[in-house]
Amino acid sequence: MVKCERLIVDRLVKFIVGFCAMAAVVAVGVFGTRALIEGIDEASAGEDQGRQPIRVGLAAPKMRTIEEDLSAVGTLRPVRAVQIVPNVAGRVTDVPVTSGQKVLEGDLLIQLDDRSARASMAEAEATLSVAEQEYRRYQQLEDSNAAAEARLEETRGAFRRAQAAQMMAQASLEDRAIIAPFAGTLGVVDIEPGSYLDGSQAVTRLADLSAVEVSVSLSERYFDQVALGQTLEITTPAYPGNSFEGLVTLRATEIDLGTRSFEIRAEIDNADGRLVGGMFANSRLVLDIYEGMTIPDDAIISEGLATYVYTIVDGAAERTEVEIGASLGKLTEVRNGLDMEDRIVVAGWDQITDGAPVEVDEDFTQEGLE
Repeated sequence: MVKCERLIVDRLVKFIVGFCAMAAVVAVGVFGTRALIEGIDEASAGEDQGRQPIRVGLAAPKMRTIEEDLSAVGTLRPVRAVQIVPNVAGRVTDVPVTSGQKVLEGDLLIQLDDRSARASMAEAEATLSVAEQEYRRYQQLEDSNAAAEARLEETRGAFRRAQAAQMMAQASLEDRAIIAPFAGTLGVVDIEPGSYLDGSQAVTRLADLSAVEVSVSLSERYFDQVALGQTLEITTPAYPGNSFEGLVTLRATEIDLGTRSFEIRAEIDNADGRLVGGMFANSRLVLDIYEGMTIPDDAIISEGLATYVYTIVDGAAERTEVEIGASLGKLTEVRNGLDMEDRIVVAGWDQITDGAPVEVDEDFTQEGLE
């Protein structure tokens, strides 16, 4: 019994001694780790305090007029254009115009043989003259109660029929002369005197090129942003380096179900006639004009989905997240994240980190602010 008690006591003593030894090891590890961390922090702080400031160039945000625009492709066409088709059949006697010629409203384009029409016109005028004289005579007799009412109505009807026949003869004669319905430029004219026209074939095309119209299709999401009178600018491969401006004159009243888009048209002055129908056009539609904050492109840093700049606060660099907008050449709009009083690092940002001490290069700053 005594031996058992001693055995238990010995085991208990060994357990307590082992536990105390383990606790001592853990305590030493904890205090050692804390001391090590504090030593590293103190060393880092000392290193930061001893680091030489990095020279950086600064610039300030600037307010600029910004145009919110939308690009699309379109096709040019004349503001007015028609196919010239004779109303009647006949043989061509004269073609006083040539392909590509500019004509005025009412100018003769093609003359058809009108001899038969002139004869019909002369006959209709003679018949009208006789019918009118007879009708006027019975009108005078009616005033003296010497004319029968039935005879008066008969002569009135003959007179009106003669008037109608004269009008038809006049129209038939005029149809033999194909004239320009408005001022414009002719297309190809391949008709020669002696040709026979059957009254259904186009003899040429007439286009009014004093102004041209550009037609553009836009996605339905822009429907509410487009309004009449907005500025649309186009460029075309025919005139590289040149641009032409016009105003929106039409916005379709509904969305095309097949393409989920809608059409807009803009009219562009073309007094010099440089633009013609069918030309391809790259268009830029100005949706809105407003004043916005801009900074140099050189200040903007992009990493993945993050976009930021470095600003200077109390002599140190501070990473500042920004939301950018439109691009204006070497400047970019900043919609959120900066104030006008901020100074942005433009040169030297690739050598600094958040919180790094900096020294401002005054010469660069002055140049950037001018």
